[in-house]
Amino acid sequence: MSSKEIVSFREFEDLLIKATNTSNEGITISSMDQPDRPLVFVNEGFERLTGYSKEEVIGKNCRFLQGNNTDKSPVEELRRAIKNGEQTTVELLNYKKDGTPFWNRLSITPLKDKNGITTHYVGVQSDITELRETQKSLKEANKELALYQEKMNFELEEARRVQNFILPGSYPKNTQVQFASIYEPMDQIGGDFYDIIEIEKGIYGILIADVTGHGIQAALLTFMTSFAFKNTAIQTTSTAELVSATNGKLYNKMPRGSFVTMFYAIYDSNDRTLTYTQAGHPEGYLIRTSSKEVIALTSQSPLVGAFSSDSVIYTESKIQLKIGDKILLYTDAILEVWNSQDIMMNKEEFTSFLLKNSHLSIQELLESIKSFGLSYSGKTTFNDDFTMVGFQVLD
Repeated sequence: MSSKEIVSFREFEDLLIKATNTSNEGITISSMDQPDRPLVFVNEGFERLTGYSKEEVIGKNCRFLQGNNTDKSPVEELRRAIKNGEQTTVELLNYKKDGTPFWNRLSITPLKDKNGITTHYVGVQSDITELRETQKSLKEANKELALYQEKMNFELEEARRVQNFILPGSYPKNTQVQFASIYEPMDQIGGDFYDIIEIEKGIYGILIADVTGHGIQAALLTFMTSFAFKNTAIQTTSTAELVSATNGKLYNKMPRGSFVTMFYAIYDSNDRTLTYTQAGHPEGYLIRTSSKEVIALTSQSPLVGAFSSDSVIYTESKIQLKIGDKILLYTDAILEVWNSQDIMMNKEEFTSFLLKNSHLSIQELLESIKSFGLSYSGKTTFNDDFTMVGFQVLD
């Protein structure tokens, strides 16, 4: 027979059967014009899938694959589609000849004559047992994950409550000084914290600190640092001595690679002197309204908790303040912001902003700094914990 000749119907039928037998899917044809709609064809894929031979199933309705645990809902969907002469796909639990259950994704498609009457249905059956088991495992895993997340959220909320406990609930009262702060952790709990305490009458300790990391571990480190600080703060009016003592209490007790940056200042409102130690932390600023100056406060001491007390020395500096002066301490989130051109804010821009807004009260100044940083980045939140604390010298 030449390539231009058409194969006989018998040859075409044999070719079609061979093609269907190579499929891994079970393929069946049911007659709709015979009683009980029996199977009139099954391929070898059906035999491999179910364990039934074609001799055992030809002439029977395909419902013999159903069993006690077969859900009625997909069966009713099949009946509805067949009644209306429609195509549909369902997933139902079927049983092999040996009784082994398997999940069957069954797609049925009607074959209609020239008058639109359904004469046969073609069924394509796929074993999706492994897929269903995977879906079941994922569902259970997601359920466990949701429970774990709920537990973690509860623990984070409890940690947040405890962390808020170490923050000052109110500021010391004094007609000669006014304190202010802003604290916004990136997560529910963060690594920043601050404190303002009255050491002696009119003498105040102002601390701002940043521990590495976020979450539960960071919270634990803030607790450790806060307690180490508080236990020593009321015993000394030397900032260097306080930071050194805190370092000694934290060294070898923090996780490997963890450390604290800290800026601690003591303000004596009786003679308006400010003593301070900058330990690995961003420099503070004195904003002097009277002379339109922004003065950097630095002492360049090392990190806290990372080195033994024998190998580091903490230093302190002192400066005389004037009426109207404002002191600003902050964590690095305010300067580590990038604009839409991926340019990070520099200190000159920041200090220029401080000068421009030096007339504001200390609380108003902190609020304006926050707005300035968010406006610069074009975002609604900072990428890190955001903390500022400061005070202004009153008449």
